[in-house]
Amino acid sequence: MQTKGQETRSHILQESRRLFTLQGFHNTSISAIIAATGVKKGNLYYHFPSKKELGLAVLIDARHEFFDILEQSMVGDGAAERILYSCNSIMTLMEETDFVGGCLFGNTALEMTDLSSRFGRVIRDVFSHWIRLIQEELEREETATERIKRLSPETMAIAIVAILEGGIMLSRVYQDKKSMEACIRSIEELIRNR
Repeated sequence: MQTKGQETRSHILQESRRLFTLQGFHNTSISAIIAATGVKKGNLYYHFPSKKELGLAVLIDARHEFFDILEQSMVGDGAAERILYSCNSIMTLMEETDFVGGCLFGNTALEMTDLSSRFGRVIRDVFSHWIRLIQEELEREETATERIKRLSPETMAIAIVAILEGGIMLSRVYQDKKSMEACIRSIEELIRNR
C-alpha cells in the first residue's frame, strides 16, 4: 500500500507523462503540470526539484512499464509469432489513446536526445533493450534451424523497431491504425523472408 506521498508522486508522474507525450517536454509548462495534477507548486518541487528531474523520472517510470509490456508480450510458438504478437500489443496500446501523442520514447528521442545527455541515456537504454529482446528471439530461431539468414539478427531487430516506430508516427499523423497495420505486415514479410 502506497503512502500519501507515494500516491502524490505517482499521480504527478502519470499526469506529466500524459502531458509530455501530447505536448512534448519543452511545450509543457510547470503551470500546466500543476493544473493537470492539482498539486501545489511547493508539493511538486518537493517530489521533483526541477522540470528536468520530473521529465527524467517520467521517462524512467515509463521505461520500467514498457520493459514489462515487452517481456509479457513476447508470446507464441516461434520467433516470428512472438515478435508479431509484441508489435500488435504495442499497436493496441496506441489504439487506447486513438494514436494521439504517439510514442513517448520516440517523441523524446527527437526532442531531447541532442539537448540532454541524461535524457539521451534513458532513451538509448529503452531502444537498446527493445532491439536486444527482438535480436535474442531471432538468434534463438537461427540456432534452432541451423540456418544463417541474409540479414543478421541485430540488423533485423533494428529494422523492426524502426519500422514499428515509423508506423506509430504515421498512425499518429492519420489518427488511425492503417499505417501501423501496414508496418506490422511489412515486419512479418521481413521476418519470414529474411
